[in-house]
Amino acid sequence: MSDDVTNDLIDSLTSLLEDERTALIEGKLDALEGLLTRKEALFEELEEQQEEDTIDPESLAPLQDLFRRNHALLESTQKGLRATTERMGAMRRVRTSLETYTNTGQRHAVQMSAGQRVEKRA
Repeated sequence: MSDDVTNDLIDSLTSLLEDERTALIEGKLDALEGLLTRKEALFEELEEQQEEDTIDPESLAPLQDLFRRNHALLESTQKGLRATTERMGAMRRVRTSLETYTNTGQRHAVQMSAGQRVEKRA
């Protein structure tokens, strides 16, 4: 393989990483699976290229910056998903139970059955 092939692989990875960034920013998480498959295939080709002809590390430096950027976005996405899951769980608990405090200051949960309602007043 030649430098042209290496440059084509680097360009393809750059384009893919931009697509991944766009998917993360737009919340299109279902697109990530397909992008991962393409990314793995490009990495395999890049490894084959490295075995045949040494790739200049400087040519890969821009990819490293893109990977770092996308990694930070992925971490933020995971953090947001965890927070959403926790909030939804809290909302579910609010609908199914009522928490009060006893005269000794201990928390006491009253479980609500289906159809029961509590009027909350300020």
